[in-house]
Amino acid sequence: MRTFFEDLGQKIAETAEKVTNKAEDAVEVTRMKSQIRNLENANKEDFITIGKKIYAHYQAGEEISADYVDVCEAIQNRFESIKKYEQQISDVKGTGVCQSCGKHIPNEKESKFCPYCGEKLSEDVKEVVEEVKDKAEDAIDKAKEKTSDFIQDVCEKTAEKASDLLDD
Repeated sequence: MRTFFEDLGQKIAETAEKVTNKAEDAVEVTRMKSQIRNLENANKEDFITIGKKIYAHYQAGEEISADYVDVCEAIQNRFESIKKYEQQISDVKGTGVCQSCGKHIPNEKESKFCPYCGEKLSEDVKEVVEEVKDKAEDAIDKAKEKTSDFIQDVCEKTAEKASDLLDD
């Protein structure tokens, strides 16, 4: 009987040692994977930096490898699209864009200076802001009218259907 318990104790000790070793291995693997992720993230940041430098050379009109021209042109096109969307946002919001700092200027006719950078606003910006405000108000009025007409039409058709159902 004594050998049974001795064997059992030895097996438990061996199993505990194996489990401990496996846990230590798992911790070590996790630590190394974390190091790999840190190195990969550093590489990503460096790739971004390289790309920005190549694009800066492209913007400056310097010669860059033909391999990068298409990518730089695509980036430039996206920047232009972003600028158009920002202008559309400005139009929808009824704001102007400061020519100095590029920030949206609130729709205030009385503004003579940019509230962000202090640059004097040209009269053109104020006129554009007022024009956009008028267009936005007209669009809202038209939307209200169309919505009202649509609701009236739906009510009439619903009343007709209800009348038809009651007649049957």
